Amino acid sequence: MNMEQRWQDTVQQLLVGTRRANVERDTLLADCASLGLARFGARLPMTPDGLVPIPLAPPENAQLAGESARNVLAQVLGWDDEALLTEWCAAASRAHVVAAYAQLPQLLALGGARPTLRPAIRLVLGARGEWLAQLSKDWSWAIGVNDQEPYDPDAPAGKRLTALRLWRRQDPAAVRALIGERFPEERRAADRQLLVNALEVGLSIEDEPILEAALDDRAAGVHDLALRLLRKLPGTALAQRAERRLWDGLRDADVIPDGRFELEPDAAEQRDLLHDGNAETGIAGRLRAAAASVPPEFWELDQVVASPWAKPLLQGIADALPLAADPVPWALAASEVLTGMALLDAIDSLPARSASEVLVAVSHDWKYDLLDHGCSQLPGPWSAPTTEALLNRFVVAVTPGWRTGRPPPVLLTRGDVGVLTEQWPRIAERWPEHTNEQAVLHLRVQLRDAFDRRGDQ
Repeated sequence: MNMEQRWQDTVQQLLVGTRRANVERDTLLADCASLGLARFGARLPMTPDGLVPIPLAPPENAQLAGESARNVLAQVLGWDDEALLTEWCAAASRAHVVAAYAQLPQLLALGGARPTLRPAIRLVLGARGEWLAQLSKDWSWAIGVNDQEPYDPDAPAGKRLTALRLWRRQDPAAVRALIGERFPEERRAADRQLLVNALEVGLSIEDEPILEAALDDRAAGVHDLALRLLRKLPGTALAQRAERRLWDGLRDADVIPDGRFELEPDAAEQRDLLHDGNAETGIAGRLRAAAASVPPEFWELDQVVASPWAKPLLQGIADALPLAADPVPWALAASEVLTGMALLDAIDSLPARSASEVLVAVSHDWKYDLLDHGCSQLPGPWSAPTTEALLNRFVVAVTPGWRTGRPPPVLLTRGDVGVLTEQWPRIAERWPEHTNEQAVLHLRVQLRDAFDRRGDQ
């Protein structure tokens, strides 16, 4: 009797009952369980030809994070705090350890959902994490597969820009070649602007020829974007042209009567001015444009400050801060003429270390909201001197009503743990309502100690 027939007989016996079917109860239940599973359970698939079995997991050569570090990571993952996760990954990388096996799937899933976390998570995956990433399409970003979408010239603009920027991070030369080829062929200004926009990722002097060509574009948006990118590069032809105009038109940071800047700009100078808006028209606007195109060290700071044209010159110098060998004195001078938001834009363009130095230098009289905004632009963890200086700024700032009694979250999540721990009595006195913030600091102390205790690795 085949299994199907046996199952049908068992069903009949169940329907009529054990007495009428003349069968023992335990026997009927056992038949029902075994035959039902065989009848309705999942079947093994047929093995197709050429199927490649999953490779065995490789041995992990790196040391695994210790128990304390694993416990901290579990709490960080439970809090879903990107800043703390980034800090944990950086600390683990410095300690030359990788995440424990059981935590790899959650880390890989987070990286799949949040591309901004991928660089940090890659640091702690190890050989076992890379092996695991091969088993799911959603995790393949960890081994460099599908980390970017292929560039499709017919895709919507947003997808095209995302694909180009991701590709640019991996192969800037290939993207540069593609943009150089496609730029002259694009009829729509929006499409040409998109191509120029992609060059912002990994911008280098090798992009200068494309950007110089884009200065001849009739669309203001394309021209202005290319000009702004050129101003971020040192040693360009644009900088040389601006220097010649400044030498010809100024003496001791003052405009020469009947000189270049008192005459109408020629076509070559018009090409080096922003076209959209009125920011770079008139003598003041043209001076600002030229100052934004040369390194701040071109100037004598005392002469600029004393100049009757100090305001436009310092506005331009603020735009050129990324080109400065030491941006602090120039930022301090520019802070006298710039609004707070304009200063934040200038700080945001600087590398992290320079940005923190400038923020500390210019924020003496800032209100809470502006200071909080500026601090949120600084990646953590901050250095001890930066933390101490910014803590002092927050202590004297008037806390807004919606934060009354509570310490600034950015200070507790990004400041140096040693300084914050030492200064905690002062923080608690200044901001009495600190339960959540104290928990954050406590976790960061655990994080630090977990990697400081080498025996626990």
